[in-house]
Amino acid sequence: MQIGFVNFNTEEKKRVAKMMQLLQESEAIEELGIGRVRDHFSNTLFPGTSTLQHHAKYFVLLPSLYYHAAFKSRRFQNTSEVSRYIKEAEVQITRQLAEDENEKLKTDVTGITGINTYEDALKDYTKYVKYDPAYIYGSGLARYGIIPDTGVERLILELNRNHFDSPHNKSLIKSEDLTGDADDMNGDKQPIKTCGEKYDFFDGDTINMALSKIEASWLRDRIIATCKGSMLSCLIEGSHDIPQNIGYLNIGDILEDMPSDVIDIYKKSVLFAKLMHLIDWRFNYSYYKSFSNTENTDDCDEQKSLQALYKDCDEQYNLLLALYKEDIEDQEAYNNLFDYIRPIDIMLTEFCKACYAAIVDGQPTRVDELVKSRERTIKRERSKIGNNAYKNQRRSKPLPNSFRWETVRTIVNEIRNPQ
Repeated sequence: MQIGFVNFNTEEKKRVAKMMQLLQESEAIEELGIGRVRDHFSNTLFPGTSTLQHHAKYFVLLPSLYYHAAFKSRRFQNTSEVSRYIKEAEVQITRQLAEDENEKLKTDVTGITGINTYEDALKDYTKYVKYDPAYIYGSGLARYGIIPDTGVERLILELNRNHFDSPHNKSLIKSEDLTGDADDMNGDKQPIKTCGEKYDFFDGDTINMALSKIEASWLRDRIIATCKGSMLSCLIEGSHDIPQNIGYLNIGDILEDMPSDVIDIYKKSVLFAKLMHLIDWRFNYSYYKSFSNTENTDDCDEQKSLQALYKDCDEQYNLLLALYKEDIEDQEAYNNLFDYIRPIDIMLTEFCKACYAAIVDGQPTRVDELVKSRERTIKRERSKIGNNAYKNQRRSKPLPNSFRWETVRTIVNEIRNPQ
């Protein structure tokens, strides 16, 4: 059986676009338009990941669900029926991951998609979360060659129709599980690949969030085969322990045995993260300063609060500058970084280069001017600095970009330590 697809309807195209957007980060200040460079580092180092992902388990559960949907006993009439089946099964998966054998909530439910809505969704699937597992993990499944890169619901419908239209399938027992045969066809002939484990998505009991040895080995092989040479595959194949709380800027020792090109890209990403971290503090400084008017005595408490905020931002910037001093003073390394990111986003590169020069020259007010100009260019009428519509909104404290490291750290450890 070999099925190909060319045309997809508008709904499917929109769904694919949304899935691919999950490859983008959401943790950094987007007022300065750093997305292209940030996502380049993330996608190069950790392909197939996103900040919305939490556990490796979904990468083995979802393809098996899709395979069951394609070859289940009932024939689907349209993609809407497929979508409903998948969503209802996802609700059950959430229940099975969240509840123990006694139908009580497990102690640790961190990262289970839909944990806060599944009880209501068991009665009405439309009450399940908007960003369901298929949405969150779809781009990764496609990147690892587990499902096609588009139109999975249409694919399931076509496989389902082909299955029931084939005369030799009429004798299948209603409860027969075909998942174990999913790898009998190799390469492109098998559009949905599964690990071989069997799951009961509707009547089953609890599911362990930890990977089994079979699941871990299969997922490991898929990622290594499709992402060879990335930091993600190197980490999975590596021998160094990855402490659960280790931060992105502190993983240098873990990388010592990796290929030099991987280490080089990592080091450039760290330089970018540290520079943007400093710039983000200047953004917050400029933001609060723009609403402060010492001549306005109508609201003294508000003015004092704003002054305290932007002074704290200035202090944090100086503390951070001292912490990053060694890296910031390496002008050759930063020139190499700018040469690397220039083809990705030339305007952002020139902004970063100008900010870097001002930082090195000890001119924070010049950085502030560059930040305000950059935000006006990027956001235009939606610019926040000096916009009274945002005057009462407080900003979170900037953190350095971690390029999806929190997700990667968890998933890699789950693959490397099956139960």
